[in-house]
Amino acid sequence: MKEQFNHTILIIDEVHEIFLEKLKGHKIIYAPNITLEELPEQLEFATILVLRSKLILDKSWIDRAPKLKLVGRLGSGMDNINQDYAKKKGIICLNAPEGNRNAVAEQTIAILLSLLTNVVKSNNEIKDRKWLRKDNEGIELKNLTVGIIGYGNVGQTLAAKLNVFGCKILAYDRFLNNFGDEFAQEVTLEELQHESDIISLHIPLNEFSDNMVDLEFMNRVSKPFYLLNLSRGKVVNTADLILKLKEGKVLGAGLDVLPNENLNSYNENENEEFSFLTRSENVILTPHTGGLTKDSFKLIAEVLADKVSRAIIIK
Repeated sequence: MKEQFNHTILIIDEVHEIFLEKLKGHKIIYAPNITLEELPEQLEFATILVLRSKLILDKSWIDRAPKLKLVGRLGSGMDNINQDYAKKKGIICLNAPEGNRNAVAEQTIAILLSLLTNVVKSNNEIKDRKWLRKDNEGIELKNLTVGIIGYGNVGQTLAAKLNVFGCKILAYDRFLNNFGDEFAQEVTLEELQHESDIISLHIPLNEFSDNMVDLEFMNRVSKPFYLLNLSRGKVVNTADLILKLKEGKVLGAGLDVLPNENLNSYNENENEEFSFLTRSENVILTPHTGGLTKDSFKLIAEVLADKVSRAIIIK
């Protein structure tokens, strides 16, 4: 018979009420408006910490939580948590990529179709009383090859949705083998770069992916291509991307993430790069909303609550 004991669960970001309902047997401190100055006092007694992006949970913060047993991230990316140090301290780290995979996949397709059919460009022109029909001739996805880098929750969901368009789908994943399925053909990175008309990034930020898409990467892509990044901003070298946009090697880019998403903190160089991206008709920018829908807000909470519940069962 398994026994469950009460925990003190500190939640420092907004969460759907279903999370609170599922874990109501425990002491819950729901503090979505807590400041970093106020956090240490509450963190001292927490056995479970639930967060989204408010905090970079590094070694110094973990050391301020002597009773911490589990960290739950309301989302998929774990790059704001020092998982290696947490593991050394015996702290379980959980996330909920199942909760927003559909939302990210849908927005990826929305951005891709907008690029291929000049939706944003033509919309802006019409609002400026310019009816340029021929100039906005599009390209059909059916005749293109999509290369997906990262075949986890989002990558697989995206491939399944793209399948209905009739396009060829390739997938590469550094950490998986023999994962090809009815939707995507498993290939090497070199094969993906050789064949793809579109490259879509769905990978976590780590030592392998940081600055992965740089000049060398883009030079190895055989054809002019569209780039989609709905993973993490630092996966793409912005300066190198701009160079390839200017050259025409990158036909268009859809960026839901940026290396620095605090626009008010930009230095001169960052401002220049951002200005170029915002002026470019073949660049679509969204404010890291790929996994943010009303539906995913609830589902992330539900998925994470279930994972937390299972993890805190003592045998």
